[in-house]
Amino acid sequence: MKLIIRALTVLLLLTSCGNTQHLTNKNSETKSLSNNKISTLLQDSQKANPSATIAQLVKNVAQNINDPQSLYELANAHIQSAYITKKTHEQDLAITYYNEILLLMPGNQAVIQALYNIYYNETLSNRNSLAFSKATEYFQQISKHARAKINPPSLAQFAAARFLQESQNQTPNSQALREILLRAIQEQPQNDNAYIQLAKLYSDDRYFSLALATLKLGAENITDSVALYNAIASTYENRANINNCNYEHPNDIINASKYYKLAISLSPDSSQQHYKLSSTLFDQNLNYLGLYESELALALDQTSTNLSISAQNHSMLGDSKKANQFLERALNTGLSIGDVSYHEILMNQGDWQRAAKGFAAYIKTREHYSLYDLIKSDIIWQQSSQQQPPTKQQAQQQTEPQPWIVNKKIDLTSDWEESLFNYWTKKISAEELKKVAINSCEKTEYYFYTGYRDYRAGKLAQAEIKFSEALKQNTYRFIERPWARLFLQQ
Repeated sequence: MKLIIRALTVLLLLTSCGNTQHLTNKNSETKSLSNNKISTLLQDSQKANPSATIAQLVKNVAQNINDPQSLYELANAHIQSAYITKKTHEQDLAITYYNEILLLMPGNQAVIQALYNIYYNETLSNRNSLAFSKATEYFQQISKHARAKINPPSLAQFAAARFLQESQNQTPNSQALREILLRAIQEQPQNDNAYIQLAKLYSDDRYFSLALATLKLGAENITDSVALYNAIASTYENRANINNCNYEHPNDIINASKYYKLAISLSPDSSQQHYKLSSTLFDQNLNYLGLYESELALALDQTSTNLSISAQNHSMLGDSKKANQFLERALNTGLSIGDVSYHEILMNQGDWQRAAKGFAAYIKTREHYSLYDLIKSDIIWQQSSQQQPPTKQQAQQQTEPQPWIVNKKIDLTSDWEESLFNYWTKKISAEELKKVAINSCEKTEYYFYTGYRDYRAGKLAQAEIKFSEALKQNTYRFIERPWARLFLQQ
């Protein structure tokens, strides 16, 4: 979590900045500065930073102390150095020079934004108790148009408050953080960061309706934000998955598609956007549309990972020929046979020998094992041992090869996984497992895995019924569906 907060801090820091390189003076007259004060400051500048750059800029100012551009360049040099060296004295010098420029050019926007950036960053780092009030003061002096392009001061205060809570291992005070973000929205309704961060707090607390309302309010105020549309779509997906089965909430999947389409309309060249939309279309059983979006994504970015995704899509739909073509291209582009997609695609078409080689490579890269790793390990070994004659020693001992995952710790992430684990390790019966299979996701797994056990036991009629029932569920992207089709064909 600390890494996440630091990443947020960096994001807020970067998006707050945007110094203007040149000054413009809208006033017809400028005031004169004190020679003695400027001379003292210039001497201080050279002591604080004896670099050749500062020396030249000091010389430029000394030649005309009432030239705002020379003062501005010197101030910028000090602040840039201060960010690198963390010397607060150089930052203080920059602030002093900026304020001297404001005496010459009251209300100059470039200088006001430069001062705002300094106090914004001070608020962000929580180094100065007066920084937030100073940042707010300068933020109000920035033009409405320019304010729309920078983060409001309360966003920095939010990041600082959250980081402080995390660093001190405090229980997150969500209400206090939400209040800060609400102020940020009031300060700048045209900034999408505040809406997105506030919605995330609501989502983390499972207040999905409030999260969606917040994001949609943002989308009303900001009609060109890809980030907002993506956040709305992903919030719908998160709400659909609240009980670990998004297929129980088809309207949320439909709405996620709608907002991914809006994001794509603003950013049509993002392959990631097309893949996200593709997944939601497959989840609605809109397979041709899902393939179309997947092809668009691949055309934009033909990486080995994207090729393997296309291979998986075709494999999921039963088109082994195209799946193998894309898989071969992915391997030629750098995909490892240890990638999960490799052995799963081969499992889908019953190529158990190659699947075994892929799974052996895959399992070597794993430090933690899931329940589904365990089950795949067993199924691949059992099926591949049928395709390959046993060794002489195995035949004499009447034993099958042992799967890869034996006596390993398996990570279980839900009550359902614990029940399925107990069934697979023969601690409970199929009937006991059936009683806890409530939603369509759990029923898909119940029907397939108990059907597979029936198939292995030679109860083919019973297995056929269960495999058919697995396919009747609306879990369109579940890996158990192509497996059920495969065993039905056999």
